[in-house]
Amino acid sequence: MAKFSTGSSRRVVDLRKRKVGISMRPLGFRELPPKRSSLRSRRRRSRMFITLAIAVLILGAAYAVRYASYLPRFSIQHIEIAGAKDVGTEPVSTFVASKLVSDSFAFFSPSNIFLYPRKSIEEAIKKDFPRIKDVSISRESLLATAITVSIEERKAFARWCGNGTCFALDESGFIFAAASTTLNVATAYVFEGPLAASEPLGQTYLPGSFVGITALLERLGQAGFSPQKIRTDGEQDFSIDLSHGFTIHASFGTDVGLIVKNLELVLSSDALRGKEGDIEYIDLRFGNRVYYKLKGGEQQSVQ
Repeated sequence: MAKFSTGSSRRVVDLRKRKVGISMRPLGFRELPPKRSSLRSRRRRSRMFITLAIAVLILGAAYAVRYASYLPRFSIQHIEIAGAKDVGTEPVSTFVASKLVSDSFAFFSPSNIFLYPRKSIEEAIKKDFPRIKDVSISRESLLATAITVSIEERKAFARWCGNGTCFALDESGFIFAAASTTLNVATAYVFEGPLAASEPLGQTYLPGSFVGITALLERLGQAGFSPQKIRTDGEQDFSIDLSHGFTIHASFGTDVGLIVKNLELVLSSDALRGKEGDIEYIDLRFGNRVYYKLKGGEQQSVQ
């Protein structure tokens, strides 16, 4: 019988002899290097840089222009007034000079020959000086430091009177100056009637209707009647005193030729022929039916 020997060739490891607390080393992983910036990020940074550079260039250019705008060689040095008669040159020159000086900080010089507010100054002159009808500001050359203010003054066409005071108005009905005794007026017409505001200067008498009224006055003069005083009777009607000694009543919008024709017809009628000195008024507001009144008499009509 065979015997088993205790001296086996296999080795036996006694795990009980391992020290407590010693753990096995975990498997190690290699760290990857950080990823490179994406193409999108690089483009974003590039755009930001370009935008910043452009902003700096624009700001620098703006400040350069601002500095140049205040240089004397590019500033208005002299103001010349042309065409001023009754209004006077000194008041206009002083007014324009005040508009070329800024009361507060201005980024660009208001007196710069290229940047000065020409249009607004022209409008301000016409508003502040009612006697001035039109104005234009110009310079002789590109780099000229002198400006010329050319003025066209209004011409007195007739007078408007109210509350014992008379003012001059031009051919458009614009009231622009107090009417002195030495004022040269083109016609002897005197207009009366309410205005839109209490201050007459700068207002237009009968806006939209004044041209029609003056056309009627001209036709009456051509027909041998001499208009003297024109009064508005409300918004629809008006009256005209004639040199013959009587008044005619008419309405706005009526044909000028029809008014003159009806007036001539009624004066040539049997009722009024040769009695012009006795007539108080003739009412032409009702088309072909004309009413009239003799001094001291009753109103009558003729057709």
